[in-house]
Amino acid sequence: MKKNIGMLVGLLLIMVLVACVSSQNSSLSSKNNSTSSSKVSEQSKPKNKTDATKKSTVDSSKKSESSEKEQNSAASSQSSSDSQTSPTQGGESGEVEPSERGEGNPPTDSSVAAELLIEKGVQGSQVQAVGGQKVRLNVSLVIQRYWNYCAPATVSMMLASRGINVDQAQLANEMGTDESFGTHNSNAIRVLNRYMFGYDVPYGNQAGYRLATVTNPNSGSEDMKLFKKRLVQNINDGYPMYYTFDNSKMYPGRSGEHNVIGVGYVLTADGTDVAYVYYLDPSYMVQDPIYGGLKIVSPEELLNAMVTCMEPNYGW
Repeated sequence: MKKNIGMLVGLLLIMVLVACVSSQNSSLSSKNNSTSSSKVSEQSKPKNKTDATKKSTVDSSKKSESSEKEQNSAASSQSSSDSQTSPTQGGESGEVEPSERGEGNPPTDSSVAAELLIEKGVQGSQVQAVGGQKVRLNVSLVIQRYWNYCAPATVSMMLASRGINVDQAQLANEMGTDESFGTHNSNAIRVLNRYMFGYDVPYGNQAGYRLATVTNPNSGSEDMKLFKKRLVQNINDGYPMYYTFDNSKMYPGRSGEHNVIGVGYVLTADGTDVAYVYYLDPSYMVQDPIYGGLKIVSPEELLNAMVTCMEPNYGW
């Protein structure tokens, strides 16, 4: 009996000892697990913080790129808008350049070209033009707008004959046309050259119109020979002439100096000399019901009407 009791006691002691050992192991295991979990947590925290920082940086970079793209797009749009609305660099000169020239003037009516008649003053007494070759430029008549616009209207026709269309009011403004006198020929020719050739005054052998004064209108004089030579050369080259004459010599009962455009000539029967001179008169006071402003006179008549003028007599 005692022996059995001793065995039971020993057995209980062993069980208690095993339970203690098991509890101790469980405590150690729990501690180790806690330590391991803590280490894992500590390791994961920096990693997560780095990832978050990286993610934040990437997001910020993307936002920056997106913002930059939007700014660039806006700047590009603004630049495009500015380029469409901004004026041309350098501004404008206020003067019409040669590149801005208009289309050519329509030709004179064919019936006028076919029936070239001599007309003596406003009375319109007419005789059939006799002689040799007739050469006349196709220039359409422009009636002067006001009594003092003969020079602007004449220059307007001269420019139109070369395909340059400028209104006579604009020309009058540039020429300094006034109410007391009209237009000085030097100003008229300066503006004519500017539009036709791109400069006011030709130098040396440059193309351009020049003014001449007649001192001797008689047949055979140097003035007459030079005038005829220049007339033929100008018309043959396609450039009309600019004439200034005394109204009273051409149109009885009228007065003052007057400007017209020279548009052609008629040679003598043998073709060696100029027999007649054609011009178009822009004055509304001398228009013929059939031939309009188309007139034809002898060179002697024309130069005799020029010589008494104060202004230079013709531009060639």
